[in-house]
Amino acid sequence: MFTTSFTLERHIEELRAELRATTDAEEASEIRAELDALLAIVSERRREEERV
Repeated sequence: MFTTSFTLERHIEELRAELRATTDAEEASEIRAELDALLAIVSERRREEERV
């Protein structure tokens, strides 16, 4: 579980860095969509962990 969580958090940080660096609006939109999806996954996993 730790490895998966760490990997997701790492990917989120990489997407945030890409989002800060991009100047292309279309690319930023794609990155934002992927970032939002990952944040939703992490949030759901945290809620599940709290239930246990």
